[in-house]
Amino acid sequence: MTPPIAPIDELDDILALLRACDLPVADIAPGPAQQFFGLRDGLGLIGVVGLETMGAVGLLRSVAVAPAYRSQGLAAQLVAFGEARARAQGAEQLFLLTTSAADYFIRLGYRPMEKSKAPPAVQATAQFAGLCPASSVLLCKALGRPAADSSK
Repeated sequence: MTPPIAPIDELDDILALLRACDLPVADIAPGPAQQFFGLRDGLGLIGVVGLETMGAVGLLRSVAVAPAYRSQGLAAQLVAFGEARARAQGAEQLFLLTTSAADYFIRLGYRPMEKSKAPPAVQATAQFAGLCPASSVLLCKALGRPAADSSK
């Protein structure tokens, strides 16, 4: 059974997993601007997804699953969670940068986009502005509008 995805605030745990997966960590700072969610087992953090939302757009980042836990669908669960969270926070489009997983994200519905066409808020993120190499690919997925609150 997969453990529940929950907020992760422990910087050391996030950094250790991202480094183990060869992902950039220079700008990791959990808090209001960067939210991180993850999966834990009895030994620690086994999967993480990061999210930065900026109004109608968001940046999905730092999707990582510990090597021993791969090929179990955990990354797809983390991405779906990030998408739902971004939608709930008002994002209608979600962007990401990758150097090695473009095909994976395309299978999840993301589409390649020219970096020059990224919204200014996405271009202003540290990840876009310089942390990710020039060889990285920008991908985008339309999330649609958040569901209306039926309790009103």
